[in-house]
Amino acid sequence: MRDSVVVTGLGPVSAIGCGRDAFWEALCAGRPGFGPITLCDAGDSPSKVAAEVKGFALADYIDSGKVLARHMPRPTQLALAAAVLALHDAEIDLDACDPDRLGVFVGTSVGNTEELLGAYASHLDGGRIPPHAAFHLFNHSAACTLSSFLNIRGPIHTTTSGCNSGVDALGQALRVLQAGAADAMLVVGTDCEVVREVMAALNASGSLATRYNDAPHRASRPFDPDRDGNVIGEGAAALLLETAEHARRRRARVYAKVAGYQVCAAGQNRQYSPDAPEIDTTPCVRAFRGVLREAGWAPADVDLVNANGSSSKIYDRLEALALAEVFGEHLPETRVHSIKSMLGQHGAGSSALQAVTACLAIRRCSIPPTINHDRLDPALPPLRVVTQHEHVAPERVLVHAIGLGGFYYSVAGFAEPDEVAGGGPAPQTGAGRVVWSAKGHPRFRPAERYRQPLQPWRPRRDRAAPES
Repeated sequence: MRDSVVVTGLGPVSAIGCGRDAFWEALCAGRPGFGPITLCDAGDSPSKVAAEVKGFALADYIDSGKVLARHMPRPTQLALAAAVLALHDAEIDLDACDPDRLGVFVGTSVGNTEELLGAYASHLDGGRIPPHAAFHLFNHSAACTLSSFLNIRGPIHTTTSGCNSGVDALGQALRVLQAGAADAMLVVGTDCEVVREVMAALNASGSLATRYNDAPHRASRPFDPDRDGNVIGEGAAALLLETAEHARRRRARVYAKVAGYQVCAAGQNRQYSPDAPEIDTTPCVRAFRGVLREAGWAPADVDLVNANGSSSKIYDRLEALALAEVFGEHLPETRVHSIKSMLGQHGAGSSALQAVTACLAIRRCSIPPTINHDRLDPALPPLRVVTQHEHVAPERVLVHAIGLGGFYYSVAGFAEPDEVAGGGPAPQTGAGRVVWSAKGHPRFRPAERYRQPLQPWRPRRDRAAPES
């Protein structure tokens, strides 16, 4: 039998907060991360709202971050910060790990598009292209940077499958661990889509919200009849995945078990149309059912769906129809929520943050709300959309992401850790001390606060009540 794969560290970097506690507190409070666009010139854009990571500075996460940030693309900076947060949260002793059996998988949608376009413009103008551009213009540079900084010498890969990329990187890392090719995998989803040319393309396709430029906090409205498109943004999230045996050996605190993963494509029957695509739920339904089959769950076993819920006029409807087909008579009782009501849709960062949220919902024994959902679109099936912070303990959670164009659908399943489900103790944060691999890479040091032990935190045993 294949060993179970578990999540032991979380590192969110988002428009509503960075780090496990700040991120979770903002989610549960329903605080949106939207505001006027500042990262690029949005003067000619019909959509002027974005979810930006305000005040982000790489120096807050690693020593010499100010110097490194001068040449490092923003998505790579976000990824590096997320990795520091996740490894610190996992309380891992990197010197005690076999670096040849520790891997890194990165998901990114648009990657370093801003640097690529900047280099192209400089080349046309006869300007100088700096030597470091050769490394940072390709999407794999974030994974290579993480490997170098952290002395990760195992499997390395970058997936760029659009907004699904964060979940897809996690799913592919799951398969590597299940195959026995590694003991642990650092998974990172990262993107900054607040780029003028990216926005122009998405505006041309009619994908972005334009109705709420004067009220940015109301712009993302999943499954609401007044939704009018996605809100662009940026962010990253890192998760440390380990085989259950590796986690047991180092006495790690476990957030959740990864119960399954599936990605399904539409095939030749789907033609791209920005405004009137074919509403074909078949691939989406196959993805959901594939995860249920791998996890050994019936639809009635699922406690929560962390939906794609991007506020898209088209894909919110398609997702709702697919959920109705999968859950049938159980749909009205199945809780559904969307964190994109606060974070927007920004490629791989979005879906990786969904995975982080699923793990926290299981361990924190509560469900963050979907904000801006004033009422259910009457054209949709009877979804039970969570609109208030609920102190309910989900044990089995599905995370769903839809790729641009509706060609592919990715689903991951997360479950309560076996030791908790079996009545065992809830491991405590702060019981271990992170040890960075200073021997292998003395030039890399995290910021001082991430060289200190975590504050103790133990999930409540009373799973019907909020965490202490």
